[in-house]
Amino acid sequence: MNGIKRMQRQRRTFQPCLLPAVVALAAVVSLATPAAVAASRSDSLAILQEQYREASAQFSADMRALADFCRQHGYEEDAERIRQRAVPFAEQTLDVDDLPRHKQPDLPQGIPPVELEWRSKLKKYQTEYADKLYLLARRALADGHSSFAFRLIREVAFQHPDHRMARKALGYLPGEDGWATPYENTMQRRGHVWDDRFGWLPRAHLARYQNGERFYGNGWISAEKEAAIRSDFRKAWVVRTEHYEIHTNHSLERGVELSVALEDFHRFFVREFAGFFNSPEQIKALLDPGSGNSRHTDKRHVIHYYRTRGEFITSLKPKQANVELCNGLYLPNDRTAYFYHDPENVEANMDTLFHEVTHQLFGESTRSVNLVGQDAHFWIIEGIACYLESFEREDGRLEAGDPGHIRMYWARRRVVEEDYLIPFDRFASLGMREFQAPGDLEALQRYYSQAAGMAHFYMHYDDGRYRDALILHLSQIYSPDRRVRGTAQGMDQLTGVPYKELERQYREHVAAFPE
Repeated sequence: MNGIKRMQRQRRTFQPCLLPAVVALAAVVSLATPAAVAASRSDSLAILQEQYREASAQFSADMRALADFCRQHGYEEDAERIRQRAVPFAEQTLDVDDLPRHKQPDLPQGIPPVELEWRSKLKKYQTEYADKLYLLARRALADGHSSFAFRLIREVAFQHPDHRMARKALGYLPGEDGWATPYENTMQRRGHVWDDRFGWLPRAHLARYQNGERFYGNGWISAEKEAAIRSDFRKAWVVRTEHYEIHTNHSLERGVELSVALEDFHRFFVREFAGFFNSPEQIKALLDPGSGNSRHTDKRHVIHYYRTRGEFITSLKPKQANVELCNGLYLPNDRTAYFYHDPENVEANMDTLFHEVTHQLFGESTRSVNLVGQDAHFWIIEGIACYLESFEREDGRLEAGDPGHIRMYWARRRVVEEDYLIPFDRFASLGMREFQAPGDLEALQRYYSQAAGMAHFYMHYDDGRYRDALILHLSQIYSPDRRVRGTAQGMDQLTGVPYKELERQYREHVAAFPE
C-alpha cells in the first residue's frame, strides 16, 4: 500500500518480545574488507550502474520507436503494451515478479508482413537487451555486487521470460508445459491442482471441496463438521507449500491465504538478500550454464497460527515467560514461529508475521542454533526485522521500505521532532542485553525506532549504495563460524565512510520521510 494508506493505520506503540535473538547463516565465510577495498567496490558499482542506465535508455528508445511504428500501422493495443515495456524497470506498474508459467509461443504463421516485422523486432530487442543485462549481472557478481546482480536478473526474466539461466536463478525448472518450482512439479506429477481457496488438492477432490465437502480420515464429511474437529489445535489443518508448513485451527482458507503471503515474502527475502544466503561461488553456480538444478528446499519453515489470542497464550505460556506481551514470536529451539488471528487489526497482524518470520528465515538457514549479537551489533538483528514489517505486494510488485510505514514514521519523528539519535558507533557497540534492557520501555522503543530507520537507510540511501555492505555486515554477524561473528566489522569499515558522515546522511535520509 502507499505511504498515505500506511499512515492511516493506528500509530500503535510496539511492544517487543524480549527473546534471545538466535539466528544463523548458510555457509558464508566473510573476509575482512579494508576501507580502501570498500571504496573500490563502490566505484565499480557506480560504473556498472552507469552501464545499466545506458543499456536501459537505449532499450526504452527502441521500445518507443517500435510503439510509434505499431500505432502508425493501426496496432493501437499492441503499441500501448510495447510502450509500457519502455518504462524503466524501477518504475514499472506491471507485475514484474509474476512471471508467465507457460513458455512464450513462436511467432504465428501467416500474419501480415507489417505485423511480422514489428513482432520480430520486439523479440529481437527484448532478447538482446536481456542478454546484455545477463552479462552485466555476471560482471556485477564477479565484483561482489550480488544485490545489484539479482535486480538485473529479475529484469532479464521480465523482458525474456524464457531465459533459462535467469529462470534457474529465480528458482524455476523447465517442465512439459512451461516453468514451475520444484514443489509445484512434484505436486503436479502426483495429480494435484492448486486452488486459491483450498491450496493443493487431488484433482478428483476439488469439485467436492467446492460443494462444501471435506475429506477427513478415510472419508467425506461436511465442512462444518471438519471445522469443529480441527478447532482442536492437535488436529489443525496443515497447509504445505514450497517453503512453509502452516498449522492452523482457524480455517483452511486462512491457512492458504497465509501460505500465499509467506511464499511472496520468501521470494522477496531471498531475492533481496541473495548475497547473504549464497556464497559468491554458489551465486555464480546459479548463473553457470554447466551447473545443476535450480535451488530448492527439502525442509519447510513451520508456522503455528492460532484461532484466538487466548489459545496462543495458553499454548506458549509453558515455553516463554511474558508471552502475554507478545503479538507473535519465533522460538529458535522449536524451529517454529507462533502467531494468532487478530480480527480487529489484520494488517498489524501481518506486520508481526513478517517480523518474526524474518528471524525464522535467518535462524533456519543452518541446522545449528547460534547466539548472535551478544557483544555488539545487535541493532541490525531487530532493525532488519522491523524494516521487513513493511513488506507488501503493491500493484503486482513485491516491495519493502515504504517510507510512510509506521516504523519509518517513528524513525523520522525521533530525529526530526525529538532530535534523538544515538551516535552510530555507540549504537553499534550494544550487545543483546544492553539493547534489550536499556532501563525503561520508552528507551527500548527509541532503540527499535532508530534500528528500523538505520536498516532503511543502509538498504535505500542513494539508490542502495550501502546495501551490499549491509548484507556483508549481516553475513558476518550471523555467520556459523564463531570467529567470524566475534570479529564482525562495523558499517563504517564496510562502507569506507566514517560514522559521523553516515549519521549526517542518515539525518538527511529520514528527514525526507512523510510526516
